[in-house]
Amino acid sequence: MSGEPQYREYGQSWGIAAALWDGPRTLPEIVDHFHGYARLLGLFSMTRRMEQRHERMAKRIRETLEELTERGWVAREGERYALTPIGREEASKVLADMRRTGTLLRTFGQPQTVSKVGLGVHLGLAALKLPAALLSGSVGLLNDATDTLLDGLSSVLVYLGLRFDRERAVNIVLVLLMLGTGGFTFYEGVRRFFVPFGPEVDWFTFVATIMSALVCLALWIYQRYVGLRSGSLALITQSVDSRNHVIVAVSVTAGLIGSLLRFPLLDTLVGLAVAVLILKSAVELAVETVRSLGEEEMDFSRYKMGLAGWYEQFRQAQMRDWMLYLVEKQGIETRAELVARTRQALNFNSLPTLRAMGMAQQQSPVDESIEQSLAELCQRGWLTGKGQLTVSDAGRKHLSR
Repeated sequence: MSGEPQYREYGQSWGIAAALWDGPRTLPEIVDHFHGYARLLGLFSMTRRMEQRHERMAKRIRETLEELTERGWVAREGERYALTPIGREEASKVLADMRRTGTLLRTFGQPQTVSKVGLGVHLGLAALKLPAALLSGSVGLLNDATDTLLDGLSSVLVYLGLRFDRERAVNIVLVLLMLGTGGFTFYEGVRRFFVPFGPEVDWFTFVATIMSALVCLALWIYQRYVGLRSGSLALITQSVDSRNHVIVAVSVTAGLIGSLLRFPLLDTLVGLAVAVLILKSAVELAVETVRSLGEEEMDFSRYKMGLAGWYEQFRQAQMRDWMLYLVEKQGIETRAELVARTRQALNFNSLPTLRAMGMAQQQSPVDESIEQSLAELCQRGWLTGKGQLTVSDAGRKHLSR
């Protein structure tokens, strides 16, 4: 339809045009503009291999600038390149699409949107797992399917709680549902000890279980990210349940394999393990809920995903080594100069595309990271001097690795 926004593929030409949106730039400034995207991801240039890669990038950008000059998008002003009216019109197309993408990302980052997505996912998974559980007779899969169906109800409650500002009341209901589900699955697991049953295993059962694991893994990451970002205990509660489903799916798969190996008792043991896991998570979340009711400040640090912590350490180490590289290879001499150069490199407001998407970062966390990197460089003995900075022999050895 003509009234709908049209998204299109953009190449390096449009990327260069967007880089010149704020005004004329030199070739090195345009090249550094593209490096800014890598720095946003925590990737900094400090090795000889990266320098060679940057030289190749600079060559490609220079060739593209020559083409854009011939096409009338760019005009050269001494050592600087500037957009012509035609080039500015082309750059505006990229930025318009980036603004629409940013709006879409912000929508998916809203807690209410997460609850809607969760509802659709849980209903879809329940529709897949319930038939598989009934056909196979797997107690582990049946318990998981029942819990998934209840999760659909919990997503509705989370949505209503967020919309009408009743999140704490909803979280109490979620914890009670988790306790009830854990108790029921534990009962079913114990009952199977006295009424043994060997599940029938087929390809549909395995597909349902594997699909559940993959979808719940994605949902767990999504709910946990938005829950931590928005400070929503209800979403974090749901993310714990989604994580449990991943573990459950793996356990159910083990139980099904046990049935193929003529060891049906494994499925019963899996059902009990699932119940204990759900009950344990419910008790932990119940404690957090009671604390929140007592107006205690919630400590969400324990819910940070291990991969996120590793990434933050990786990003910090990359920036630390890059700062050391600036002193050794780029002629940075003083602490103030190093801080200013690093702050400038991490000022993502200078990237028009990221600014259009609303992804430019605030300055205060950047300043904290810079100070942390400086302190670590001095503690390790890689950087010495208070006024005039000098890279030590140990620092040079580290950079040469």
